[in-house]
Amino acid sequence: MVTTVGYKVIDVSPYDEDALASLEDLLNHQVEEGWELVTSVQRPHKALQVGSTLTPVPGLVSTMLVFKRAHE
Repeated sequence: MVTTVGYKVIDVSPYDEDALASLEDLLNHQVEEGWELVTSVQRPHKALQVGSTLTPVPGLVSTMLVFKRAHE
């Protein structure tokens, strides 16, 4: 018997009011589909500044939710 593991990543933006309002629904939906929340990571966003330099934008951070599902 071979078990394979699949992963899914969902990036939740703090500025997407619909996503934040329904975060509980989003998590429950993933569980219903058999996905298990493994971890979450905050990801700072960067912007291109004058002079072609990538600089982090203060206060612009999204959260990535990482799910896994085992298949037999």
